[in-house]
Amino acid sequence: MRAVSVALAAGLLASCAPLPVGATPEPSNDAPNARRAARPEISPTPLAVFKPTPVPTRDPLAVVGDRLTIAAGDFDCDGRPDQLEFFNLAGPATIALPTLARLTLAAGAVHELAVDGQPDVSPFVGIADVNGDGCDDAVVAVGHGASTTWTSFVVYDGADLRRVEEDGAPVMFLFGGSVRHGNAIECRRTKDAPEIIARGVSDYTSDYNWDLVEDVHRWSTKSRLVLWSRTATVIAVSTRFAMPPNSDRYWGLDCGALKFGG
Repeated sequence: MRAVSVALAAGLLASCAPLPVGATPEPSNDAPNARRAARPEISPTPLAVFKPTPVPTRDPLAVVGDRLTIAAGDFDCDGRPDQLEFFNLAGPATIALPTLARLTLAAGAVHELAVDGQPDVSPFVGIADVNGDGCDDAVVAVGHGASTTWTSFVVYDGADLRRVEEDGAPVMFLFGGSVRHGNAIECRRTKDAPEIIARGVSDYTSDYNWDLVEDVHRWSTKSRLVLWSRTATVIAVSTRFAMPPNSDRYWGLDCGALKFGG
């Protein structure tokens, strides 16, 4: 069984080698972690899921309901606090995008964006600079699995409020997991560029090894990501079913001051 897993991983890595420094990253849509149909909980190491969600526009029949959350941050980098609110959207039928995000800038401009999620549940996770531009952004929860939180980002790109996309679809990263598998998200900056790191681990193929897949996503614009590289490694443990060291790295969310442990 291990030989089959190693052979499969080798084949995937051969087609997903890191791009050389200075090369123009091209969006990747054929990676096993970019699943469009599978539920995130099914695969041992799902990292990013690109949902075939419609362009996030507000349903013309929807009306603004109760406010779910209000938060403050400097979303346009002018040194003044802006106001971000989330509201329920209600309509005569089920609404595909049931939550309204409304950004009111200190300068007076108002920008709105409909996002998916759970009706009557605030999607707000926290404020962090996810794209490295120095401005605040919002981390939001757009769903939940049995043990994972499905996470996305809402950013102000200087012109409008947008949900981050990759390969032309809203991106969703996972964090959390169970005793057999984990997912983590990290926002980091290297000397070359700000990055989003998505990790997935599982011990399904061996009681003494954790299979780790790590995807590196880089920003092509303030609101668009591209898959830059993928690596697959094995973390060995000396005790059967033991957790890997530094488990928050594989089960948590780490974006600036916004941190959730595994």
